[in-house]
Amino acid sequence: MTPPATTDKGSEFEAERVSAAVPNETTGGVGGASVTVLPPEPVHGLDVDNNSDADSAVDGVEDFSSTASVRSSVYDYIEENGRRYHRFKEGQYLLPNDESEQERLDIQHNLMLLALDGKLHVAPIENMPGGLHNVLDIATGTGNWAIDFANAYPTTSVVGTDLSPIQPEYLPPNCRFEIDDAEDDWLFPVPFDYIHGRALITCFRSHHTVFTHAFNSLRSGGYLELQDCDLPLRFIDDSGNGTALGTWSQRLMAGGAALGKDLTRGRRYKEILEEIGFVDVVEKRTQFPIGTWAMGRKNKTLGAWMRHDMLTGLQAMSMAIMTRGLGMASEEVDGHLVDVNAEIESNRVHAYYSIVLVYARKP
Repeated sequence: MTPPATTDKGSEFEAERVSAAVPNETTGGVGGASVTVLPPEPVHGLDVDNNSDADSAVDGVEDFSSTASVRSSVYDYIEENGRRYHRFKEGQYLLPNDESEQERLDIQHNLMLLALDGKLHVAPIENMPGGLHNVLDIATGTGNWAIDFANAYPTTSVVGTDLSPIQPEYLPPNCRFEIDDAEDDWLFPVPFDYIHGRALITCFRSHHTVFTHAFNSLRSGGYLELQDCDLPLRFIDDSGNGTALGTWSQRLMAGGAALGKDLTRGRRYKEILEEIGFVDVVEKRTQFPIGTWAMGRKNKTLGAWMRHDMLTGLQAMSMAIMTRGLGMASEEVDGHLVDVNAEIESNRVHAYYSIVLVYARKP
């Protein structure tokens, strides 16, 4: 398949032409769980750069090691296979909450800012009728988005919720954090004008429940915005055939399914919001290439950060899902990840994440 000519506009939201995460599979899975393989769709914005020095047009790679920040103490946690996980609602979230994972979450925040040209949102919340006063960030993680939003909108009150208390101690006066499970009943005393959720795909068993809570907690005219991956991993050509990276993606989907987490649900966010009763539902898309193989300076910079995110986060993303969900030994997972790492570093596998951005209004 020859992709269409690309522009240098890495932030444009386009439809995509994709190959499935394991292109030579149609259905089936690992460990008894089924995996859905996507049909081809149109793609724009990514084209392979055949220059052997594909990293030469990358911006900001020297900042990879500068994302650490002061963290508040973790009240309680468990250790498993050398990683630290949350104790509150143990097992609900499948990724660790230790320092290396916190740094990776900080990188993901920078990735999304780069993709959105520095914007914190795509929903039309500027000049909202009734004003913008109360804001909620679901599954806030390290709290970067909530803190940045509080600084950008100092007259708002911003609250972030998460299962892990891993946010910084020093906050803007209009920002606070709570330990909470978004699948439980919401007990906030005032309605929100805007609710934001990013990277929720691994967080919940029932996104429908969480989005219904959001609907009920918004004021009339308020907005919900979701920024997430539409998994599985995709390839723009046949470079993913027979790869460890393709197998990794398939195993991730299967392990999540075995643990009650549908990691492919991102593509249904728009449909779910419409079912709940939201109106003016808008879906936009962009892509995060993994590596610097894509043409265009912005795509290369995104790809370099995404490659770094993958190389530093593969074990975090894989270990609990594959050991708990698929029954793999930790040594087997680590051995598999050696091959995945090598393929990512090679820059020869043209993989990318499809990113979905959905916002909707409560009537």
